[in-house]
Parts: sequence; structure tokens; C-alpha cells
Amino acid sequence: MKKRSPTNHKASRAQGQRQYSSKSTACAAQRQRILKALQRRPHHSYELRKMGLYMVNARVCELRKEGYLITTRRTVVVDDEGYRHDGIALYSLEGDGNGQ
Repeated sequence: MKKRSPTNHKASRAQGQRQYSSKSTACAAQRQRILKALQRRPHHSYELRKMGLYMVNARVCELRKEGYLITTRRTVVVDDEGYRHDGIALYSLEGDGNGQ
């Protein structure tokens, strides 16, 4: 059985800059897609899930740790089937969106 090489922290940081396919489920790819969406306008978790982004709250938490100012407001959403969902997270990217 092959041993894994030790984690290269420089490579891990550079991974955030890497280009992923539009269908990648890698955490870094999901963070990139969330940022791109939030740079256009606020999105709620229901919309982001429809874009193939799951565990959005965890990805947003990771983005905040990277320095992005993302605010959360609770809202009501009626889904495509007509069901009402109370307390859905609406995420907004504040500032310049560059983690500064």
C-alpha cells in the first residue's frame, strides 16, 4: 500500500488559485463558485444547492477564515414545487470581494 506524502502547505494554499471544472465537487472548487456567484449578487443557500454546491455553510465558513466578509441574513424562500422554507440563509459578499 502506498503511503501518502506529507501535506505541502504551499501547495494547499496555491490550490485556491487552481482552475477546476465547472462540475468539480472539490471544496476549493465549490468555494470558487460561491465567490463568483456572490460577486454578482446575494444568493441564498437554496439557489447555491441548485448550482451543485452542498454544505454551503461550511464553504462560507472557510471563505470567512480566508478573510472574505460574507454576511448572512435569514429569509423565506418558496421552492419550485411551491413549498415555503423559513429561515433560509441569504449570503452577501461585502467589501471588494477580494478577501481584503
